[in-house]
Amino acid sequence: MLKRFGLLLCSATLLVGCNLLTGAADFELGGSDENDGSGTAGGSAGSGPSGEAGNGNSAQCGDAVCNPGENCENCQQDCGPCSESCGDGSCSADETCTNCPSDCGPCQPVCGDATCESSESCESCAADCGPCVSCGDGSCNGGESCESCAADCGPCGPQCGDGTCDPGETQENCASDCGSPSGCAGAGDATTTLDAEEVAFVGLLNQYRAQNNLGPVTACTSLNRAAQGHSEDMRDQNYFDHTGLNGSSPWGRSCDACYELGCGPNTAMAENIAAGNSGAQATFNQWKNSPGHNANMLGGSFTVVGIGRATGGGQYGVYWTNVFGGDEEGSCN
Repeated sequence: MLKRFGLLLCSATLLVGCNLLTGAADFELGGSDENDGSGTAGGSAGSGPSGEAGNGNSAQCGDAVCNPGENCENCQQDCGPCSESCGDGSCSADETCTNCPSDCGPCQPVCGDATCESSESCESCAADCGPCVSCGDGSCNGGESCESCAADCGPCGPQCGDGTCDPGETQENCASDCGSPSGCAGAGDATTTLDAEEVAFVGLLNQYRAQNNLGPVTACTSLNRAAQGHSEDMRDQNYFDHTGLNGSSPWGRSCDACYELGCGPNTAMAENIAAGNSGAQATFNQWKNSPGHNANMLGGSFTVVGIGRATGGGQYGVYWTNVFGGDEEGSCN
């Protein structure tokens, strides 16, 4: 399938390091880059250890075992190819979270996947959370917590991201649980939440930034809303451009999605777009191998990022958008 990618324009010529809007030395406003579909960017989706980059598992792609966190998109050599009907938006009878996460969603965590999930503890899953040393003695000792020893420390209290809009949480301080604030444009709540491949991309990006002595970027809810909305719009309206068919710019879309610093913008911002690859690793490689897109991923002024991946339509089938921001704000929570 044809693969394409682009970064924001500030003129007809490539201007790496152009800081037209914000004064940030590493703000990228470059000419539109396109890959004509040679296959090199997309062909590496299962060639590297992309699985553990996003999920923290110790197993590696290439060990001949389809481990938790690996699937046909990020580790084809262990898990086999994706189902032929994968990407049509429907989880068919012959599709699973392993052979078609795009349609069926990511595989749910299970005890034994080497990650102590919030629903696991030393009592329910010692394989992931470690043995309970003094759990059950009636005292919440050092090293014990609500996650590792609920019997002594009590159940974990409500927290943003647990899927429940608890007392004290609102649309403003926890959009992931309580829904986006009224008036915020972009994607809906269901698709604003990062899927497995988007989470994996954040892992790959921050690993790459660390290798280049840069701090991590954190996913920002309002920027996720803007990025996902643009990816869905490109898919649904069948176009590929930084400028929306309604004339919107990346910062305008971010502003409309309630990232207030995007109104202007009043912080360093940049955008990468790509199309044709469903997996995080292949899209990461696409951008890494393009100087302008690579400069955005290694932008020293950026601290937050929005990720949006839309599948199942348009000329290219899959559309990615990354929006980078210089500062965190309340709408990112």
